[in-house]
Amino acid sequence: MLYNTKQSYTPALEPYEFNRHVLIIDTETVGSGPLIEVVEIAIGDFEGQIIYHSLVHPVFNSLPRTSKHQRYDKAEFDGAPDWPAIWPQLHSMIEDKLLIAYNAAFDRRAIAAMCARYRHTSPERGWRCAMQLARHAIGTKRSPTLEEACAYYGLEGGTHRASRDVEATARLLKKLIPPDA
Repeated sequence: MLYNTKQSYTPALEPYEFNRHVLIIDTETVGSGPLIEVVEIAIGDFEGQIIYHSLVHPVFNSLPRTSKHQRYDKAEFDGAPDWPAIWPQLHSMIEDKLLIAYNAAFDRRAIAAMCARYRHTSPERGWRCAMQLARHAIGTKRSPTLEEACAYYGLEGGTHRASRDVEATARLLKKLIPPDA
């Protein structure tokens, strides 16, 4: 497989980078290492409006199990496209965009694994990590979960579903980055 678990460093989001030219992205996955597969992906604009959402039918792994954090109904995946079917639209959306994710290193590795598996080249301009920004703002050495960071600011957190996590990340970023920053 053409997958490298080591991805280059993903820096924290700088306040001046959070503008209408970025996209907020979240993935949900199954499997690990080179067999990790994206099973749900959502992209939102910097306001948190979802502009793309899709389930993705896994090829190598079982469908995600229901857990206390992540609720999938197996019927949701009936007719879900595979990665090659969604890639053309994703490619055009993320081309030359700065992508922001709450735990960007994770999402970046998941997308890199999917692209490597299908010999796709990801065209984004770069990645930034909202979790690192939140950790610094809260003043903790431990990286807080999205739910913990949102709770710290009295915001509704995510639900381990891609669209809800994109929306929660946008709410958190609006709280962390004042409009005049």
